[in-house]
Amino acid sequence: MFHYIYKYWKDNLVVIFILFLTGFIQTIVSVQVAHALDALIVFDFRAFLETVGIVIALFSIQLIFVRIQVIKISQVKQKMSTAIRVDITQRIEKTSYKEFHKHQVGTYASWLSNDLSTIETVGFDQFYALLSGAIATLTSTVALFFFHWSLVLWTLIAGMITIFLPKIFEKQMAKASLNTTKENERFLSRVSEALAGFDTLFSYSLLENITKDTQAASLNLAAAKNEQAVVVSNVTVAGIFGNVFGQISILTLTGFLAFQKIVPIGSFAATSNLGITIFNTLGNVSTQLAQIRSVQPIFKKFAAIKESPEINQEILPSKMEGIELNHLNYAYGEKQVLNDISYRFELGNKYAIVGPSGSGKSTLLNILVGKLIDYSGSARFATHELKEIKGKELRKNILYIDQTPYLFSGTIRENITLGETFSNSAFNQVIKEAALEDIIEKLPDGLDTDIGEAGRLLSGGQRQRIALARGLIRGKRIILIDEGTSSLDESSALRIEENLINNPDLTVLMITHQLRDEIGEHLDGVLTLS
Repeated sequence: MFHYIYKYWKDNLVVIFILFLTGFIQTIVSVQVAHALDALIVFDFRAFLETVGIVIALFSIQLIFVRIQVIKISQVKQKMSTAIRVDITQRIEKTSYKEFHKHQVGTYASWLSNDLSTIETVGFDQFYALLSGAIATLTSTVALFFFHWSLVLWTLIAGMITIFLPKIFEKQMAKASLNTTKENERFLSRVSEALAGFDTLFSYSLLENITKDTQAASLNLAAAKNEQAVVVSNVTVAGIFGNVFGQISILTLTGFLAFQKIVPIGSFAATSNLGITIFNTLGNVSTQLAQIRSVQPIFKKFAAIKESPEINQEILPSKMEGIELNHLNYAYGEKQVLNDISYRFELGNKYAIVGPSGSGKSTLLNILVGKLIDYSGSARFATHELKEIKGKELRKNILYIDQTPYLFSGTIRENITLGETFSNSAFNQVIKEAALEDIIEKLPDGLDTDIGEAGRLLSGGQRQRIALARGLIRGKRIILIDEGTSSLDESSALRIEENLINNPDLTVLMITHQLRDEIGEHLDGVLTLS
């Protein structure tokens, strides 16, 4: 957390300056209250009114600074939160395909949302509260010294007691906070999964499962939060005890000094206010420090995202060659999926990959596109071992289309470009190649029609055509299709497959359970997995 505070040290320095001015004014007000009480004791009405006027003026100035303080702290917090989110997503960018899928998407979303909210409220807010209290304590302690040195000495002794008591529960606080964070992740993941299955549950009249899963996850989350509340209550009670002890003792000492005529009677009011400021701060210090420390496990979790730097940065040559498999093997744990596969795919040729379910067809394509690199044996592209080729370089040439391509909220055009720029002629070409003309013609805004969240307004077949256009417009010449036309009607599927098969510039590898005769007769080879 402090890494980001240091990163924006200039902004935080401005916040510290504003906090100092606010705390300093508050201390001056407390001292002026003592002067007002002294004026009342001697019936000096003029001095009393003058002091009240000063207090009103100081409060007015303080209100201005408080407003500036709230706005500035919010701005700095959001800068730091954005920086944290950027760092998390950059680490995700650098992780491997396999490492990324160790967590569900809902877990990552929880990190960027729930965990950031926790960091803002439990981390940053408590840090600024602690900083504000420290400044107010410093100015108040200096003010006490001007009344009598013994007040400062006793404040230090009582302050140590106040700070020490809540520290007993520090480790419990960190553990409870981490447990709550994990339960938040599980809750979001479980609820997201339940809601994502709405269509399936609707079909089987099992929508009540959404409520059951949500309730069960909510009860687990509630238990974690209640456990955390117990620890927080222990810390709070310990802090309050020290706070009350300190305030009463400082008032008692001030009263004793006043009876001895060492300090004026009016100082009783000042030391009361100053003591409240000091011991309220000290009473909360342990809680605030514990809460600040409790967010550190969250940052450790972010740091644990395993980056996968590409050590071997092989660049593909301008003159491409085919893909060659030589005694290729792959296993998920102890389950062998691919066993001693040897085959060669020539560039410009068209191939089908067939075999029963579980024979490793999709696994093979995932190896070829660079998603899985922990294979044994050899898989070479353009004479380079796949696992040694720079990932971006490999994916620049290969398009992978699975059965359920993902679309983003937005328009068809935005889903094809993905934020990049292409010419109109390029668009027109890929629209034909992906058989999108009839779809676009029927839509009210053509390419600029909004397709809803995750493309929900489109059919599965329409999504696959857009995914195909995505790759073709980027000049990808090697097309890997994992049942990519399975959701299309017969004529559309045949049209797209014929377009791909008849394009001499493309190398096509398609997984299919239904190899049409019209397509099969044009293939250069069929790889059968068993």
